[in-house]
Amino acid sequence: MDNSVLLIDKREGLTSFETIREVRRLLGVRKIGHAGTLDKYAAGLLVVLTGRATRLSAYLLGSEKTYRATVKLGVVTDTGDREGKIISTSPAEGVSEDDILGALSSFMGETLQVPPVYSALKIGGKRASDLARQGKDVSLKERKIVISELSLVSFEAEFLRFTIDVRCSKGTYIRSLARDIGDVLGTGAYMEGLRRTASGPFSVDDAVTIEELGSFIHGNPVAKDFRRRPVEGFPGFSICVVGDSARARILNGAVFAREEALSVAIKEEKKFIILDSGQNLIAIADIDIDKWHINYDCVVNL
Repeated sequence: MDNSVLLIDKREGLTSFETIREVRRLLGVRKIGHAGTLDKYAAGLLVVLTGRATRLSAYLLGSEKTYRATVKLGVVTDTGDREGKIISTSPAEGVSEDDILGALSSFMGETLQVPPVYSALKIGGKRASDLARQGKDVSLKERKIVISELSLVSFEAEFLRFTIDVRCSKGTYIRSLARDIGDVLGTGAYMEGLRRTASGPFSVDDAVTIEELGSFIHGNPVAKDFRRRPVEGFPGFSICVVGDSARARILNGAVFAREEALSVAIKEEKKFIILDSGQNLIAIADIDIDKWHINYDCVVNL
């Protein structure tokens, strides 16, 4: 399982780094990384990269993410989630399903979002959350985000909570989204629970728990396709397939001639993944098709 993408279903209460450390211990691999962490209280899909596949982290981090979140109305906490201290309460018994649907519609598409104060974002080289815990004033700037899907899954009026599915761009904080929905409704709100269900093309339905991974390593089969080829992480990238002679040159960082490209497919993402004839990912590059200028981002040989 070295030089691979592994889909892990992180359990609530375990940090992402504790999860990754346990995966490293079970696999015995030296190099390991991720394509986006989850908070300790959150659960769901953690995309783990091993060996040379760790060089793809920056690309996979930029993928859209999908979450299922539970939002509690009438209460605001300093962290924006259930782990924080309650800083205000408001009556929320009059909120209807139509009110929630109306509020959700205002967050669709490209919007500006202020990240939560208790976050890992840096201010002057220090984490915002560390500064906040020291009692210092923390001011974070609005950031552009894109929410491409936002739907109401359920509304439990008697418990003043509702559940939503969100598909969003990199850098979106679901805690901030819950806070902002509460502001629109005039009741305040915090995020009561969170589960990541997808990251780019990868789904939590195919992920294994740490316990299942350990069982698999000891010879027991699992009915999930949790081991993925790195090339599967780039469905929207343009593709250039090359033969053996070009492959050898690419691995040495040299360019190859247009005639050595077996096929070229231009997709929505202008950056290219370069594959060998066996559909193995060997490089990511910018290619000017007309002038045949090639600039390698990275050579990975996966």
